[in-house]
Parts: sequence; structure tokens; C-alpha cells
Amino acid sequence: MTRHLFHVHVPASLLPKHWPLLRDLPVGLEILLDHESLDSTFLPMLKDYSERVRNQGRPCRIHAPFRDLRPAGQDPAAVDLARERLQAALDWAPAFGARTLVVHTSWEARWDILEREEWLDRSLEFWTSFQKTLQEGELRFAFENVDDRSPDLLADLLSSLDPRTFGVNFDTGHWNVASEASLEDWFARLSGRLFSLHIHDNGGEMDEHLAVGQGTFPWDDFYSRVRALDCPLEWTVENRAASDILESARHVARFSGLEEFSSLASDLKSALEKAEGAS
Repeated sequence: MTRHLFHVHVPASLLPKHWPLLRDLPVGLEILLDHESLDSTFLPMLKDYSERVRNQGRPCRIHAPFRDLRPAGQDPAAVDLARERLQAALDWAPAFGARTLVVHTSWEARWDILEREEWLDRSLEFWTSFQKTLQEGELRFAFENVDDRSPDLLADLLSSLDPRTFGVNFDTGHWNVASEASLEDWFARLSGRLFSLHIHDNGGEMDEHLAVGQGTFPWDDFYSRVRALDCPLEWTVENRAASDILESARHVARFSGLEEFSSLASDLKSALEKAEGAS
């Protein structure tokens, strides 16, 4: 049976604020190691909360830094900064007990198509430089679709990378805003490299991070395609309020058709009520 794990997303810098609510939730965590949290002043906090998460034996994944980073940039200094930030995330992943790190390629669809091949060459050079570290640590990178109008660029990049350590994190909200290709096309080209999912919704114009089912994303089609896959997947809900997280969980529990999530909403609701009552 396919094993699916449910996570909630939280920036590491907000862990102290939200820990009373997150501590006993019956789900995993996806922790964003943003540039703020990697500042030296936050290191004691990271050490503290990484120990808490690991001691709970809790499923955890890391979202690597991405703001202002250019892994395939033309300026060597920009590439060096991207390498430094991603290496820092890799160094912290074992402390949290995390194996998967979500990363951004930083391709922008507005760029001239003539830049594509040069960008791919630079990208391949950058990502393969982490191959040994990933293998030795039994870690893996999952490329997130962000501004991708089709699955082609990610598919071409992945075709030259080790399938054990490089895959895809499919983001439903980003697809709904940016993609000109159908879900059928995305799953046809990338389902064999799918590691994980980001789930949230929007109206198709802006990345609103609405609760699942509150926008125009085609959830029935999506759930059907996910059920047809024969691979374990890590799911992360990317909502900004506890009420939206619960609404997303209700939608997944009711409509995904996945046995692993059948009691997700009720379990999450009980844990949230308990946490709010104790606060």
C-alpha cells in the first residue's frame, strides 16, 4: 500500500511562537530554514527545536532557503551564496531527522527561451555538486514548481540527475497560477520522479495559500492521479491559519480516497482544540 504522510509548513523563525499549537499535532512538520533563521543569533533556537522535533520521532522535512538565491546564476558570487545557504540547510537536516529538502531552481518564465540551454547547463553543474553529500547523508532534494509554465524544464533537468536523490515537489497553488500545461501533462512527465506535494488553493491569479477546496484548483482530477501512483508521498499543507489547515485536512480526508488520511481531520481537530484549551 502506498504510504502518505501529512505535514504542516512553518518557518523555523516562527517555531517558538507556534510550538504550543504545533507540539502535539498528529502530523509531521515541514520547516522552512529561511535566511532569517540561519542567522547566527537563531542558532541556539534551531538547536533547541531540532532536538524537540527529533526526540518526538516526528516526521519532518526541510524547505531550503530560496529568497534572492540564484543556483544557476551567471554571477559566481550569486551562485556561491546559493551554495552556502543550501549547504547550511543540508547541515541542519539530520538534526531535525529530515531526509527530504524542498528546493527552488529559481527559473523565471519571463526569461528569454534562448537562455534555456545555458541555464540548464549551469543548473546541472550546481545541483550535481551536492550529489556526494546527498548520497552520504541519505538525503534528497525535491525541486518545487514555482513559475513553471510546463513540466518540460524540470523534466529536462531531472533527466541528467540521480533519481534516488533528485525529484519533484509538486505545488498545487503554483500550478494553478503559472502552468499552461494540464495536470495530465505534469503527471505524465514527472510522476516517476515525484517525492512530495505542497497543497493549497487560489483563484488562479495570485498565490493566495487558501484552504484546499476554496479556490479553482481541480482537486478531483488531482486526487485521482495521486491515487493511481505507486509511490510513497510526503504531503505538506501550506496555509497560514489553523482554521485553514483544518479545512484543508477535512477536504483531504473526505475527498482524497486515501486510507491513511481517513481520520486526519478528526484527529487534527481534537489536537487543535486540546492545544487551544491549554493556552
